[in-house]
Amino acid sequence: MKKMVPIHIGLVGHIDHGKTELARAISEKVSTAGLDKHPQSKQRGITIDLGFTMFTLGDFLVTLVDAPGHADLIRSVVAGANIIDAAILVVAADEGAGIQTGEHIVVLKSMGIQNLIVAITKTDTVDDTRIDAVERQMKDIIGALFSNVGYVRVSAKTGEGLDHLRELLLRKLEAQKRQIDGPFLMPIDHAFSVKGHGTVVTGTVLRGQLSTGKTVQLSPQGDISRVRSIQTFGEERSETSAGDRVGLNTPDIDHRIVRRGNYLSEPDTLTNSKHIIVRLQRNELYRGRVTKGLILSATVGMPSATAELVPLHDGTSVMLEETTDSSIMAALLFQEEVPVELGMRVLLMRTDFPPTQMRILGSGEVIKIPKKLILKRSIRRIGRVSRIRSEDVLIEGLASKKEVAESISGSHVKTLRGVKGTLKQPFGTRGVMVARFEAPVADSEEVIYERFVEEELAFGHRRKIG
Repeated sequence: MKKMVPIHIGLVGHIDHGKTELARAISEKVSTAGLDKHPQSKQRGITIDLGFTMFTLGDFLVTLVDAPGHADLIRSVVAGANIIDAAILVVAADEGAGIQTGEHIVVLKSMGIQNLIVAITKTDTVDDTRIDAVERQMKDIIGALFSNVGYVRVSAKTGEGLDHLRELLLRKLEAQKRQIDGPFLMPIDHAFSVKGHGTVVTGTVLRGQLSTGKTVQLSPQGDISRVRSIQTFGEERSETSAGDRVGLNTPDIDHRIVRRGNYLSEPDTLTNSKHIIVRLQRNELYRGRVTKGLILSATVGMPSATAELVPLHDGTSVMLEETTDSSIMAALLFQEEVPVELGMRVLLMRTDFPPTQMRILGSGEVIKIPKKLILKRSIRRIGRVSRIRSEDVLIEGLASKKEVAESISGSHVKTLRGVKGTLKQPFGTRGVMVARFEAPVADSEEVIYERFVEEELAFGHRRKIG
């Protein structure tokens, strides 16, 4: 196979809208992780895993990633979105947009996909009036969310519109800038054993180059293997680079320990962590709360893991009980170690929500990977001005007794209006304190005392420091 320009196109949409049939109609080769290979796909009659097929288009070698549309399988859609350059959104002409149609649009947008084709399928089952209505519906839904959108009407059954789809793809596809430099990195989507060869893992190379005979590491497990052979859709090759869809024979790794979202990388170049700091953009369609301790599914790069969210005061390590901001800085505490790098894309989803409700909380990227997650918790007390004197004031309610008042002497306080002051010393034995302010305050005005305690956090645990 001559070296062609690799492009990866996601095929997404609501269940039973014709994704797999369309993939079969336009593909030339099916990979070992191909269409509906998972045994439950046969039993349930739906795609429950990612399928990979290939066809050539001009100078492009197109890998088509067929992602499931069932509501409970949204994690696989997210996994697919992390390795694709463009997408075909399938909408059945007889049904129009479905629940997962909107969810998949959010996933694609969150993962930075801008090049989109809306394929209205099953056009052989309805008349032109109905097709026109579905196209108008999709244009209303999509609006200006994507910078490069095209529409096509197809029938996988009759072949109508398939040539138009290929022409549209050829006009829209662009060679992607691949990260050839840097250590090798490939997320794994499938692993299996081949008799006489051992473990084969498949994936799309994200960064770097690799040749046969080189050594790779499985993350987060840490296992090492030499690469015995490399294949692209059955074609042997001696090397691979960023953008290629490949199968790698790694005989020193047991295929039974490999999971989707694990990585193969150059040894000792990838960090495994149980906590990260992220910058997120809240999904405007998400109607749930964003609170400290919220348990959700976090997709970081390729893998998804159960995580605990802790919102932070912007630019600091101070924990918030809740945030309503559209831009969110937060800590994520994972239940298990996750391979991670700075800048990796992150998507958060509420899997406890029903599929009829928007479950995607937001998306963003990794901005810090601390060795230990130490955050600050605010302890706030509110008192009030009980007497105004010539040079100072008395405040009650910040301390319950003289000993407590002595312990916070010298601390800074402020009123609700923002007038700053300093606590001087106790007045009497009942916790009343003397304070001086930078500007006049009013009788009975509320005064805030705030201090911070440091805590080391892990999933489900926190320990006070000091």
